[in-house]
Amino acid sequence: MKKVLLSVCLLLLSSVSHALSVEATQLKEKLALFDQIKASFVQRVLSPEGKLLNESRGEMIISRPGKFFWQVNVPEEELIVSDGQTIWYYSPFIEQVTLINFSDAINDTPFALIAGSDDEQWQDYMVSKQNNQFTVTNPDNVQATTFIFDFDNNDNISQFVMIEALGQRSEFMLTHQSIDTKVPNTLFNFNIPAGVEVDDQR
Repeated sequence: MKKVLLSVCLLLLSSVSHALSVEATQLKEKLALFDQIKASFVQRVLSPEGKLLNESRGEMIISRPGKFFWQVNVPEEELIVSDGQTIWYYSPFIEQVTLINFSDAINDTPFALIAGSDDEQWQDYMVSKQNNQFTVTNPDNVQATTFIFDFDNNDNISQFVMIEALGQRSEFMLTHQSIDTKVPNTLFNFNIPAGVEVDDQR
């Protein structure tokens, strides 16, 4: 479960550059429509054969660029927080927090695109579009994860999907909530509770 969560919250930096297509530009513009997202989510992990392996529910807040607060409530509490430099992964059950350098950790995920990646990172991807669905692939890495973004009629992300090279599929269904006032940056800093084991991998 930790691997799946971190994979959501962490973009492969390739040295090969491609011209940004019309579809990629459209997706980038859609993602740039917001500064912050607040939503509840349902995550379903499916095997290559379509068998449900795991389902979780929680809340997320994203503040572009690079900041997020990802709280899993069910079936087991977990929290991932990023201030754009450090990622904290906290598991209350085992009383441990893992610290990861954000710039080192961004690795082959859709979250970097949602959170506000730069133009150089976008050039590593090929984007196709059908109606309000965008599919993102890396043509220079056959082992790279495929990303799918679905938008509703209000240009909100209704679902994003990760399909790994071997076929495992992670689906994230979002229910958006209104943000009346801008979320303060203090939310994206994690204060480590006393007595918690710290695994600093920065």
